[in-house]
Formats: sequence, structure tokens, C-alpha cells
Amino acid sequence: MIKYTQGYYGFHTLFQVYGSSLYKACFCAVISSGLYFLYYWFYIHEVINLLDHPYPVAAVVSSVAIALSFKLTFSYNRWWEACTTLHNMHAKWLDVGSTMAAFHLQSRIYESVAPPSFGEHQDVHFDFVRRREITERTSTSFVTARDTLNSNETKPTSVKSRLGKILRRQNKEMSKGAKDKDTQNIHDSSSSALPFPNDYWTRSKSSKANGSLSNDASVQKKDDPTENPSLFLQETAHLVSLLSAVALSTLRYDAEGKEAPLTEFVPGKNWPSNNSDNDTEMLKNGYRRNKAWSTVKFMLDVSRSPTEILEYNAARPFHVIGGISDKEAELLRNAKGASAKVALVYLWLNEFITREHMHGSMGTVAPPIISRLMQFTSDGHMWYNAARKMAYIPFPFPHVQLTSAFILCTIVVVPVLMLVKSNVYFGFVLNFLVVTILTGLNEVAKELENPFTNVPNDLPLNLFQAHFNEALITMFAGYHPDSHWELKESA
Repeated sequence: MIKYTQGYYGFHTLFQVYGSSLYKACFCAVISSGLYFLYYWFYIHEVINLLDHPYPVAAVVSSVAIALSFKLTFSYNRWWEACTTLHNMHAKWLDVGSTMAAFHLQSRIYESVAPPSFGEHQDVHFDFVRRREITERTSTSFVTARDTLNSNETKPTSVKSRLGKILRRQNKEMSKGAKDKDTQNIHDSSSSALPFPNDYWTRSKSSKANGSLSNDASVQKKDDPTENPSLFLQETAHLVSLLSAVALSTLRYDAEGKEAPLTEFVPGKNWPSNNSDNDTEMLKNGYRRNKAWSTVKFMLDVSRSPTEILEYNAARPFHVIGGISDKEAELLRNAKGASAKVALVYLWLNEFITREHMHGSMGTVAPPIISRLMQFTSDGHMWYNAARKMAYIPFPFPHVQLTSAFILCTIVVVPVLMLVKSNVYFGFVLNFLVVTILTGLNEVAKELENPFTNVPNDLPLNLFQAHFNEALITMFAGYHPDSHWELKESA
């Protein structure tokens, strides 16, 4: 996906050639304009005499515009629906991970470190005190701004401008790291990292090949089970992340029977680029795109070869929490078809939920509540299949064929309509603009009709996976930091 900013009326977007429907449309307009001059110089009288009035040709052009508008509308609906289905899929599978972590924290291995429950101390009422302290702390910035505003009442500037300057100055100080410890910017990337270990259990290919865990991961400290993520949480994050990665890889047509382009996820890394041309990971993996040749192929509407698709996808692997073992990769490679690969990981996750629930890993949560986990995984799988609808079912062939024929007629017929203009150069400009607009609508529709494979206007699946992984590992954080409290006897 090409990331851009509007800028000054969006003029700077006009210089983007690779991925542009405008320049592809201009290519057709140049051909049509050439026909316009041929008609004018060699057959002007004969062609004009064919028509008593240009309205018949105008009717043809109007019909083409209606057909193109219909195709463009449904192509955009496919593109936007693909975005919706992927976000809903990730939302449901993230529900699985976070809910399983919440249930797991109620198991007996956390009894020594679990925070006290308000339900066990219903006679204690200090709720008002906590709220009052929070209110005072969060309202400090506004009080400071108000006091400063009142002290400058004699200045001629407006209230809106003075308050805006104060708040902008305070935000600037906060972004640099204000000295007030009660006020913290939660979106400041320079703040201290989350307490997630960098060396949590990974699936070493050599160790997992024989079904064993590494030695450093097999020992769980019993004095503080929240110091490191439990194996249950690590396995949950791995299976949910693997399910998402395999689903996304099948949507972009990874090669059948080849090694799945999956690799280990490293928390805290920079986000993958929306645009593959600026992706540093692709450069590190040795992928180099001939920009001039790729632009020419794009302008000529030449599809990528299977080898080019394979190299491109291999250079942009999906990251999986905990990595992927040899056995997992082998079973996924042997599963034939996209549905089979996703169904395989779907089975692993459901079996893991069932087994761990039967052995108490999710505490004493009632079975009807546990069944919601199965519902979440099923809902995510349903949204995945909704995404497959756009990936594997192309735009209907009859409409594509009819639109292509209309575009060809537009290139040939529109110059006839413009021949009625007395000024040949004015007719040339009108012909160029009309053909560019009509063919441009068709090119936009072609780029949007398959949002998973039409590079560079495809959806940023790698970025979606990275956001999903970072959201998943928040289950390692444990209890809320302010959950622990203790009763103090009054004097």
C-alpha cells in the first residue's frame, strides 16, 4: 500500500508513477489522441459526414461511464470489505489470547501473588478516596492552564489563542519528559519498555524437532510466577500468532508446497513499511526491485510471474511469536490448499484450549464461559473465510470482458466526437482528458478489485501482523499494576 499525505491540494502525489492509475490511463489517452490526429488529417470529411450530430457518440461514451462507475463502486467495496474482515478477524483472535490470559491468571499457580479481591472485603469502602486522587492528578494541567490564563487577562490576545499556546507548551514539555511524575504520556515511544522478557521461550528448530523444550524454558520459578511468562501464556501467544500468520500468508497466494515464509517475531522492532520499496527487511533479505523495469511492466499491465511473486513474498515473511518449528513447517507444507493450512492451526489452538481447561490451566472458570473461547476462534475463522472470498473469487468475468470492450471502443470512438470542434488543438485536449478519465476509472477498479496481491496497492498485511503480535504479547504483562492493595489498621 502506498502511504501518502495530502499536502497542498495533493499536488505532490502527481509525481508517483509506480502504482499510479493516472499514468496508465494517460498511456491509453496518448493512443486515442494519435487516432484523433489521424482522423483529422486523413479522413476528416468522411468521418464527420457519417454523423448528423455528435449525440450518438456521446450516448456511447455515457454508457461506458455508467458501466465503469458500477465496476469502480464494487471494486472499492471489495477493497474496503477486505480491510474490515481482516480487522474483525484479528479482533476475535485477540479476544482469544487476552481472555485465555485473564482466565489463566485465576489458576492456582498464581495464588501467592494474586491481588486481593474487593469481593472478599466488601465491608471496606475507599473507592471515593482513589477517585478523588485520580481526579486531582489528571486535572492539574487544566488548573495550571486556567491560572496562567487568569494572570494574563490584560493582554489583548483572545482566550482561545492564550489557552492554545499554554496547552501546546505543556504538551511539548510532556513529550520531552516532564518532571511531574504524576503526568505521563502513554504514547511516548521513548518511555521505558514494557516488562516483557526478550529471551522468552522460543521454538528452536533443533529442540522442537524431537518434541522437547529448551532447558532454560522448562524450569518455572515458583516464588514469583509473574516474573516470566508461563509456558501456557507463551504457547497461547504462539498458536494465536501462528494462526494469524498462516491465514494472511494464504490470502496473498504464497506458493503451494513451498516453505512457509514465516519467521520469529522480535518485540519492539520498528513497524514494517506500508510500501515495499521502503521496507528495510526486504533489503536485508536480499530483495532488490528494478524500479525502472517494474514501472514499465506496471504501465503495460504485465502481471508478475510466479517466480517474482515467490521472491517477493519470501522477502516479506510474516513474524510469529516464538518462531516456527520444523515439524510445524512440515505439516503446514504438506497441507494442501489454503483452507487446509488454516484449519490445521485452528485445530491446534482448539485442542490446546480444551486440554488446558481440562487440566486446570484456566482456573475454576465455568465451562459455559470457556466455550466463549471456542466461539471467538470460530468467529475469527468466519471472518478469515470472508476475506478469502475477495482473495480467491475474482471480479465476474462477464463484466470485466464487457468493460474491456467498452474501453477499447472509448479509445477509438471518442476522437470521432471531438472532430466536430473547429479548433483541432482544443479537440485534442478534450479527447485526451475524456479518455484519461474513463480509462482511469477502469484502472482504479482493477487495482482495488484484489486488495491482497495487487502490488503496490495491496493491503499492508505484514504491518497488520506486526500490530497483532505486539497486541498479543501484552498478555505477558500480568495483573494491573495498581491491583495490589493492603488494609491498614486505623490508629
